[in-house]
Amino acid sequence: MAALLQFLTSSSTCLAPLKWLILSALFANVAFSGQIVKHLPGFHGELPFKLETGYVSVGDSELFYYFIESQGDPEKDPLFLWLTGGPGCSSFGGLIFEIGPLEFDVDNYKVGLPELKYCPYAWTKSASFIFLDAPVGSGFSYARTPEGWHISDSESAEQSYQFLKKWLLEHPQYLLLQLYIGGDSYSGIPVPLITKKVIEGNEASVLPHLNLQGYLVGSPMTDLIIDRNSRIVFAHRLALISDELYENFVYEMAYSWANDPLVQDALHVRKGIVSEWVRCNRSLSYEKNVTSVVDVHRYLSTKGLQLLVETGDHDMTTPYVGTEKWIKSLNLTIADDWRPWYIDGQVAGYTRKNSQHGFQLTFATVKGGGHPAPEFKRRECYEMFQRWIHYYPL
Repeated sequence: MAALLQFLTSSSTCLAPLKWLILSALFANVAFSGQIVKHLPGFHGELPFKLETGYVSVGDSELFYYFIESQGDPEKDPLFLWLTGGPGCSSFGGLIFEIGPLEFDVDNYKVGLPELKYCPYAWTKSASFIFLDAPVGSGFSYARTPEGWHISDSESAEQSYQFLKKWLLEHPQYLLLQLYIGGDSYSGIPVPLITKKVIEGNEASVLPHLNLQGYLVGSPMTDLIIDRNSRIVFAHRLALISDELYENFVYEMAYSWANDPLVQDALHVRKGIVSEWVRCNRSLSYEKNVTSVVDVHRYLSTKGLQLLVETGDHDMTTPYVGTEKWIKSLNLTIADDWRPWYIDGQVAGYTRKNSQHGFQLTFATVKGGGHPAPEFKRRECYEMFQRWIHYYPL
């Protein structure tokens, strides 16, 4: 059985149709945790994309997710596991404010339940995304025991890895796709940790084998000392552009929408467990036991992966000067030196590409982007992602 599963989840695609038929038969009786959502309160008509929500049990935790299937070619496009900052921020923030196919209709809002509209700059046009509420306590994720609420960086990364394996066993049609791990802000800590766990699991022949191709970190917290010290340096270079009144208004809309009973019913949220949805839960019993993942990036740079590091050049939380510093410490070979990248003939930011032994690290700044960049420059980040995921130069 183990040998069969290893063959079925190998990277070879020549027998992909046969593999899919066998996988479907093998996992036909696996308990399915997700439910399809075709309508959402505040959105007119049926959703123009496939949305699934649900919970996956990992230890004492019930981890909630939003899965949006690629709007391009879901049988070939890659699969992303996506986490959003914090620790304790709901992945709904990434979906609605950054990279998903929905956004609030801010311009026409007056009173009552906020309305949603389709966003054309969705990364889901070229990839399927699992937006995961992690760690436990984020969004609609919860623990079944008092002990389960206490968690750390390393424990959360392990839970996310176990979630991913369980989810893929429930959805074997995605096992053969290229897999990426992604996230922004504080997720710059767990994303490389999860990526490392996937590699170690594959090398130890842990099943299912995951077809990992790379990872992505946006405005990433990477090393607490480097990132915090860089704020002083950055403050001497450029002031942060902000629009606090606008941000607060939009975020109040998120609280109103996500806490509406009709919305939670539509998302199949379990009742009576999470008393109130918050974008970022600041009351987690969470231990930040990993202060730097620079050495994890150094380890991953030996594994032939693709890595995109993107950040706004007006980001005061994790300034790009700190990000540049830890990237330089990896001592990678420069394949394409510092240059502007363009959209419609205008400079959208600057980029540099490093390459070594099959490992490709693309670093890109987004002109005028704050923290994280997609919240401020949605179209620019969309164009950047589209080029990177299709192996085009920025």
